[in-house]
Amino acid sequence: MKKISILGAGISGRSAAGLAEKQGFEPVIYTDDTFPEKAEWGELCVVSPGVPPVSPMYRAAAASGIPMISEMAFGARYFPGKMLAITGTDGKTTTTELTVALLRAAGLAARPAGNIGVPLSVLAMDDFCGIAVVEVSSFQLELIQDFAPEAAAILNISMDHRDRYPGGEEEYREVKYRIFDQVPPEGRIFGCSMPELTPCPRVLLMDGVFYVDGREMIRTDALALQGAHNWENVGAALELIRRVLTDEEMFSPAVREVLRTFRSGPHRLELVCEKNGIRYINDSKATNPHAVAAAIRALAPDGKGRFRILMGGLAKGMDFEMLGPVKNQIAGAYLFGDCRVQLAELFAGLPCRDFGVDFEAAICAACKDAQPGEVVLLAPGCASMDMFKDYRERGDRFRDCVLKEV
Repeated sequence: MKKISILGAGISGRSAAGLAEKQGFEPVIYTDDTFPEKAEWGELCVVSPGVPPVSPMYRAAAASGIPMISEMAFGARYFPGKMLAITGTDGKTTTTELTVALLRAAGLAARPAGNIGVPLSVLAMDDFCGIAVVEVSSFQLELIQDFAPEAAAILNISMDHRDRYPGGEEEYREVKYRIFDQVPPEGRIFGCSMPELTPCPRVLLMDGVFYVDGREMIRTDALALQGAHNWENVGAALELIRRVLTDEEMFSPAVREVLRTFRSGPHRLELVCEKNGIRYINDSKATNPHAVAAAIRALAPDGKGRFRILMGGLAKGMDFEMLGPVKNQIAGAYLFGDCRVQLAELFAGLPCRDFGVDFEAAICAACKDAQPGEVVLLAPGCASMDMFKDYRERGDRFRDCVLKEV
């Protein structure tokens, strides 16, 4: 039996191992803690997205000359259905969820996969023959061979994960563009904030109306998703589904109803409650400065909002200076976690308090200080793993504390 090496024992690595066994291979899973001095590489190395290129076992695999691919590319080799793919710095999850909901409304079998839902290897193992809507992170794009979706979208690009990409924004951008490596030009979709134009556009947003192939689809004021960043997500989702739907399916009442009613899931501009004229918003998924700025602009498009903002966590080497244009809307900053000192420098001259690792104390202080007309906003701008399991736990803790406090 032929061997396959798998780097990483998380959900991606275990899923790749299951698919490898189904295809008649003998998978051998390695982690940095269990990596032997002399590894038996086999004929292929499948790399989990959480394994960075600086990992000793990653470097050893690269030096061995063994072919290396990502878990997602490995799953794509054996996936029997069609794929649509979405990447970008922000908005990936909302766009993926909306695309799945629209396809299902049109009567097609669709499932989310990749960075959301389940690894693509799981869908391949299940012989799912519908459409996989794959949310793709930059980590998953680093070894992207054999990934050939029908169409793919890059929503936006703002520097993230500087700690992983020593080449800075240029390297990060190059990795993101690999999503198009095996996508024909007519299937390449760019978000409306990107400098490039979609080569074969099917969707146009003009005067507050979305048109698909020249036919009116829906007005923006009829959408549950509001804000320019969300309209970018809606436009990309419409472009993607247009590549696989007939006219009858595309313009069906069911598809239009999903457009009208679809809302983002928890932790993405989630209204926790509103009391005494104060709104409490959970945007725990805002894990970079670009997302924080987008949240503030979405909640106060006139630029006159007042925010009690909770920020902090692992900065990933990011530059927070892009928050400069929205600093005048910050009534107070409540900082926690690993990069709070860096953030305190950004907010110099504004009411700013350092709560160390006491997240609940920061929340309580923001709630106590908030005045009618203001927003208490959890938009950390950072990764969560210094204090929490993930952004979901962080958002749940915020929600629970707010509901208890107010």
